[in-house]
Amino acid sequence: MRQLILAISLIATSQIALAADFMAASFPDLSGKPQAMKQWQGKPIVVNYWATWCGPCRQEMPELVELQKKYQGKVQFIGIAIDEVQPVSVFVKQYKVNFPILIGGNNAMTLMRAQGNVQGGLPFTVIYDAKGNQIAKELGRLSKEKLDGQLKALTK
Repeated sequence: MRQLILAISLIATSQIALAADFMAASFPDLSGKPQAMKQWQGKPIVVNYWATWCGPCRQEMPELVELQKKYQGKVQFIGIAIDEVQPVSVFVKQYKVNFPILIGGNNAMTLMRAQGNVQGGLPFTVIYDAKGNQIAKELGRLSKEKLDGQLKALTK
């Protein structure tokens, strides 16, 4: 029983450390200006790791744009592209992305793996509550309905 309690405590501690690592991270935006994750703390955050060459990422992006519009002011979406600036810039204009898009590179891959995506697959979505606690993660295409349900519960 003591081992189980210790294991649960270690898991909780590691989740807090992951959230702290994420909130301490900074990635450049499309103009090259560093953007600190902590600037969005204080409301729920949906972080979507994606790439322009990823089919499922392209499929879910219009739904993320729609949900950002629905939860404007209540939830902050952030896209972290595992890609190059030029194709990402074209993609953002084409899909009329209405939330910050950052360029991740190798640091984003490391952070993504620390957040629970050990395979390194895309898309990968992580949801944080307003206090910065990681509350959900999804590897692969996240359905609009599932994400909407999670956000409704977070914004009550």
